[in-house]
Amino acid sequence: MTFGVKTIPVRVKVYTDDYVVTGLIHTKPGGYKERVSDIVNDPAARFLVITDATFSSAKQASSSAKHCEALVLRVDDIKLLIPFEREPEARPSGEVGEAQSW
Repeated sequence: MTFGVKTIPVRVKVYTDDYVVTGLIHTKPGGYKERVSDIVNDPAARFLVITDATFSSAKQASSSAKHCEALVLRVDDIKLLIPFEREPEARPSGEVGEAQSW
């Protein structure tokens, strides 16, 4: 038996002074923390977890991007965060925007 928290992955692009990060933020369906802004503006949230993350230097356009399964980003370092449509890529686990268990 598998237990987990149902989440909705939302693809985001995040800019800091040093990096550009793309990946997934997982929101909770129904109510509080369903929107990315709820997560980022939560006064208790000091860090943001981005999964399936790709990051590259914001200062050197020629730098190669690196990939990691999960990246922890300090909320205070975020200069700009752009959420895109709910999970635009087809995932084997279900329909686009469908709640998933992680």
